[in-house]
Amino acid sequence: MTKKLSIIIPLFNREKPIMRLLEKIQHQTYDLNQVEVIVSDDRSTDGSLDAAKSFINKIPNLIILESEMNSGGASVPRNKALDVATGEWVLFIDSDDYITEHSLTDALAAAENYGDEMVCLPYFRGAHSKRPISRSAFSFPQTIGNLEFENTKLFNSLNAIGKLIQRHVIEENNIRFPVGIKVREDNWFIMQVYSVIKGITILGNQKNYYFIEQQDNVALTHHSKTPPRDAVKIFIAVYDFIMKHPQIPHPRKVTLLAIFLNRYTNMIKRGQYAPVRFFDHTKDTLTEILDNNYATADTIAFINSLFAGDYDQYRS
Repeated sequence: MTKKLSIIIPLFNREKPIMRLLEKIQHQTYDLNQVEVIVSDDRSTDGSLDAAKSFINKIPNLIILESEMNSGGASVPRNKALDVATGEWVLFIDSDDYITEHSLTDALAAAENYGDEMVCLPYFRGAHSKRPISRSAFSFPQTIGNLEFENTKLFNSLNAIGKLIQRHVIEENNIRFPVGIKVREDNWFIMQVYSVIKGITILGNQKNYYFIEQQDNVALTHHSKTPPRDAVKIFIAVYDFIMKHPQIPHPRKVTLLAIFLNRYTNMIKRGQYAPVRFFDHTKDTLTEILDNNYATADTIAFINSLFAGDYDQYRS
């Protein structure tokens, strides 16, 4: 039977955090009979899997997926969970994060009220966290709906966590997480979702909703930055998705690409060969991005340097 919401949690070696998260879910004020919780374990080597299984009789619709081998990232376990999800909505939560008890009730009530295809939970720092939490993206004191992506600051929140997304949007557009990219893999996913979503609701930040903890040793971003080659792969994938999509008007395609390129310019130009690969693939659209009101000064300068041939010495 189809549920109202599928909560997807990728898991690897986080025994204590997964217990905290599942306890928070267990005590939601929303009717958990309408929710399925999918914990997708990536071959944990500690007690994480047993910790998750200890909630089977506590959470009504708890599904635990076990992998035969570790994939090395969050993409594969998330994709496996998406393949079995039945919820009208999907919500990704990282295993070391947690939500407050009223989060699902408030989010789904807002979804009913505004009729949008995405509902965003504002982020808050956990007790010992110093991580940046994209405050500008969730700056509304009161809940606001019927927003278009380009009229928000969600470009500062390119991760997939804490956002309720109507599952039909994901399935109809064949959106999945990339295998082989381990840092910013959720940027690949959420930028495509942002491009096709119809209406966004952002909950007011006067109540606490989604708590993000300090990165631990399991977090891949704790160990490395995004390699320029992966930044190019991510942007090109999003570029192709947007440019080939028949239902996105061309002027909006350029606007979306300008917004996303603002976030990716510095990552791409750190590499020697990445700028050349980027330019060769996207140059037909770059002149339009130059004229787009959303393009920042850094993005414009980078595009001009590409056309000026500043990176041509790195061509093979």
